[in-house]
Amino acid sequence: MNFKFLSIGVMALLLVTFLSACGGDSDPGPSERATAVTLTWPEFRELERVETSIGRLEAEAAPSVAAETSGRVKRIAMDAGESVAEGDVLAELDSETQALAVASAEAAVRRLEAMLENQRVQVNRLRNLAQRQSVAQDQLDEAETLVRVYSAQLDEARARRDDAEINLERTRVLSPVTGQVQRRHVSPGDFVSPGLVLFELVAADALRAVLPLPERLFDELAIGLPVRLSVPARPGQSIEARISEIRPMVGVGSRAMELIVALDNPGQWRVGGSVTGQVILAQREGLVVPLASVVRRPAGQVVFVYDGNDRAIERPVLLGLRSGDWVEVIEGLAGDEAVVVDGAGFLTDGARLEITRWLDQVNDSSDPFDDEVES
Repeated sequence: MNFKFLSIGVMALLLVTFLSACGGDSDPGPSERATAVTLTWPEFRELERVETSIGRLEAEAAPSVAAETSGRVKRIAMDAGESVAEGDVLAELDSETQALAVASAEAAVRRLEAMLENQRVQVNRLRNLAQRQSVAQDQLDEAETLVRVYSAQLDEARARRDDAEINLERTRVLSPVTGQVQRRHVSPGDFVSPGLVLFELVAADALRAVLPLPERLFDELAIGLPVRLSVPARPGQSIEARISEIRPMVGVGSRAMELIVALDNPGQWRVGGSVTGQVILAQREGLVVPLASVVRRPAGQVVFVYDGNDRAIERPVLLGLRSGDWVEVIEGLAGDEAVVVDGAGFLTDGARLEITRWLDQVNDSSDPFDDEVES
């Protein structure tokens, strides 16, 4: 009996469940869920095709200052790391020998000046006597020849004096440029001879950036192309310059060619430091959308276009150049179609949208597709 009543109860429960399910057809089903998104309009912007290279900074002038005369180093006036101006004294050599040479040369000049003056007086006297035929012509000719000889000897003595004075001046080693002392090679007491390098200088006002680039770009490069330069020590600072030289040889090991960009030091850019160069190979205007609006689907890269009725339309696109957080759309999108930005990754074709904000209309909560005018 118990099994009979249990079977009747189970049948009754199934009947109630069936009737409830049939009766549910008259109730409205759950509404389609909308995805919260933000929208924006595509823009036309100036785009750049850029090749980035990390190179090094060199000084336009980095002279090695060598001794130009012999002597013992008497004083060091500048040391490594110090700033110098053109004409500043770097070191002084013992000038005793050079000073004696100047005094000797000066004495020789005065002696020959006196001899020449005396010989000219003698020639004038002989000419007067020759007019009265009181002296032989050969004697006069010999006297005039001596005037020419003494005159030539005097010129030679004066040249020696000038050379001695130059050697005396060279005992003061001067800086040929304005810059910094990179390295000092001598100390007080060292004996130096002509040609021995005493100091290495760096003129940091005029620099050049050496940028390696792959040889495949050779046909696209030209002198005068714009370059944007920056250094790690000044991340917020960049300067615009232009290619001033393209070195003709390709590196054997790197297979890269080097560009030279001449520039004035904008301040505290260090010779020998690294520099990042962005070589602008091409510039053009293009239609761009935010990178966040581009998503990958089985069909490829797509954007979702707003249809004006709270629906998303999947649109395959062909992308081009990238500019910061924006990317160029070459094919697949017109400039008058709004695209989904935030939330694009959650959409499918035809998905319902809940627009939370227009990114280019932050202060305007109206729907750009609502053309109704209140009467």
